[in-house]
Amino acid sequence: GGMGGVHDSRMGGGPPRSGDAANESMKLTQITQNPMTGQLDIRQIQPNTTMFPSATSTLPQRQQISNTVFRPHWNLPTMSLSELAERERAEAIQRGEAQKIAEEQAKFQPRRYEQLVRDGMEDDEKLVEASAKLDRDWDDWKEANPRGSGNKMSERGDR
Repeated sequence: GGMGGVHDSRMGGGPPRSGDAANESMKLTQITQNPMTGQLDIRQIQPNTTMFPSATSTLPQRQQISNTVFRPHWNLPTMSLSELAERERAEAIQRGEAQKIAEEQAKFQPRRYEQLVRDGMEDDEKLVEASAKLDRDWDDWKEANPRGSGNKMSERGDR
């Protein structure tokens, strides 16, 4: 006949027999298509209880409502204090290591000549030249921007 792989266990396809009433409470019909032949495969399967939990397996409706109404109005903790302490400790260790690396790299960066003398690195010629340029640029900026010459509200031009 017409559709080769489709079979119905009840010949005639009429209403369910009286003995099947308990099993017929809920059925799923699964329809799949064979990718090679293109034929439809129709199967009726009995759903498991995890997919569709019955009303008797869940909490009574009154209990569900009271669980949502009578709960704390503050946020409950999402981790224990020991978990938080361990996380904070790990972050502090990482910050300490990053600080040490940054301090080691900063030793070889140009800075004010007084700081070079204080650190005992005034013998490094390249560092002294870069620091002298830095000092000159800073002095030029200080001359161009004397103290107190910033944005003063009394000098607005909209009056």
